[in-house]
Amino acid sequence: MRGLALAVLLSTSVPGLAAPAAAESRSAGRAATVPCGDVTELIRQVNQANTVGAGVITLAPGCTYTLTAPAETSGPEGANGLPTVTGQLIIYGSAATITRDSATPFRIAEVATQGSLRLQGITVSGGSATADPGTDGGGILARGRLTLVASAVTGNTASHLGGGIAVTSGATAQLTATTVSGNQASDGGGIHVDTTGRLTVTSGSVKYNNATYTGGGLANFGSTVLSGSTIRDNTTEYFEGGGIYTATGPLTVTGGSIAWNTATTYGGGIANYGSTVLLVGTSVRDNTAGESGGGVFQGMGTFRLVGSPVIGNTPDQCAPPGTVPGCPQ
Repeated sequence: MRGLALAVLLSTSVPGLAAPAAAESRSAGRAATVPCGDVTELIRQVNQANTVGAGVITLAPGCTYTLTAPAETSGPEGANGLPTVTGQLIIYGSAATITRDSATPFRIAEVATQGSLRLQGITVSGGSATADPGTDGGGILARGRLTLVASAVTGNTASHLGGGIAVTSGATAQLTATTVSGNQASDGGGIHVDTTGRLTVTSGSVKYNNATYTGGGLANFGSTVLSGSTIRDNTTEYFEGGGIYTATGPLTVTGGSIAWNTATTYGGGIANYGSTVLLVGTSVRDNTAGESGGGVFQGMGTFRLVGSPVIGNTPDQCAPPGTVPGCPQ
């Protein structure tokens, strides 16, 4: 079934992905198609995939699937709109949306430690992991393996970590051509990566997210690699790292830009408090900090710029002075 799921995914029309004819033949007619807006059937198919260990679900093009009550109400991290993914699941949709419309707070999806969820062409919106003060992952809580392709995570809220996506310790998340926008949390407004968690973002953007404390766009405590991505227009309400807050784990950024982010205190673009940070060919520009480090604030760890201009930031480019080699003062 895992081979079947991969074949179906590769046969879809995402740029740069193609499947051999044999794979297309094997996958033909095998995916479960959910009628437009049929939440009951969507939940049934997720449960079915969990039961047999794997599954492929196709949503109707352009349709919205509105969750009005949680499928699961118990668990250490609160309620879920869809059943927790315990098997190997792919959900494909051409501009399809899974959203929440309810007075009851619940996130959209959770991936169990042993589970794998791949969303392609799907928007996840309106999730609310706010039932308790310490709840994570407003849109998606990833404990296992999460893959998003040509998708969006927007308008979700968590009371604690990861308004859009929370990647827990030991989990992995891979985002390709995906937008994470308009999400809110205490830390990691767009995405939060916990210790030993791993995040890879290729193209796409993390924008217009807000954190109450640190990491408006992204809070990294694990291992994060960004390639050709845009981190822009994210904010913190009280503390550091308007675009990115990083500590303990490594952060590598190649290409793309970190721009127009705002931190109330330090590190409008990036605040580093213990990571090994490497920027290669990345523009850090037009970010703002309330106190210092408009572009970069280097609190702890190491910071290396390779062909990465730091320009137009307010009130300064990098702080404290001399802590980021090659950064203009």
